[in-house]
Amino acid sequence: MIRLIRSELIKLRTTNMWWIFLICSLAFTGLALLINTAQAHQDLQMPSWLSEEPPAGFSDEEKAQYLANYQAEQERVQAARTAAGLAKHAASIYTSGQFFGLLLVMLLAILLITNEYYHQTATATFLATPKRTKVIVAKLITGAAMAVAFWLIATVIDLVTGAIFFADLGYSNSLGHWTAQQAILLNLLVYVLWAIFGIGVGVLLRSQIGATITAAVLYTVGTYAALAMLALIHEYLIKKDWVMQAAVYIPPLASLHVVGGLSDQLGDTHLPARWVGALILIGYAVVLGTIGTLVTRKRDVA
Repeated sequence: MIRLIRSELIKLRTTNMWWIFLICSLAFTGLALLINTAQAHQDLQMPSWLSEEPPAGFSDEEKAQYLANYQAEQERVQAARTAAGLAKHAASIYTSGQFFGLLLVMLLAILLITNEYYHQTATATFLATPKRTKVIVAKLITGAAMAVAFWLIATVIDLVTGAIFFADLGYSNSLGHWTAQQAILLNLLVYVLWAIFGIGVGVLLRSQIGATITAAVLYTVGTYAALAMLALIHEYLIKKDWVMQAAVYIPPLASLHVVGGLSDQLGDTHLPARWVGALILIGYAVVLGTIGTLVTRKRDVA
């Protein structure tokens, strides 16, 4: 098994794709950090156009509305500055870049499989190791190791940037708060699971172009098309919270829920606990990994 894993790592390292994907991951992480820190900064500060005294010339009704807005904003900012509020923003910042990071990890894992068929090395691989299950397990371990590396690089960047950001504003970085710790650790699990998804997709769709395009479209366009459909059903057909809660069963949104980001998109829909999203992802990974292994053991590779 060690030799097989070493072989898979060599195959991965000797291609140009891994560092191209890594550069893309760094770029997306930086962009997400910029957005998340800007959002946190906005939430932690009172709007510059609001002051305790209403502007001159307002009628009594306008003054009352102005003061009500001021009070609401003050309460919102105070809530954001509590330990729980800061930890929520910290969780978002410390997992910046997850959405596209997971996509890139999945695509790179797909290439671990489809490259074998594209370069016609699958036959030689399975002749050298007739027990195909071992080959798939080696690829799963390699994909998981690659996912951990991508997670580690992105997380180090997020942690350093986030700590500097909070220190500059004079707030706690929340690294000692379980909400932030949980988001970071569960994000690691999510990265590994999406690598397993990629291996499963690569086994089921052996065409390199077909597998990568199909996976990328389903991950991006398909995810938000499904979310839009749920929103329409909730708005016009079934006005129950469970309709929007079903978004947790969509893998990319389950990943977002695991780190606490789905509630920002869906609002107060009484979403289940984060571990439910993790269990859903594990279920998908087990199913895809099992199907992929069984298909590889039975299918002709010629």
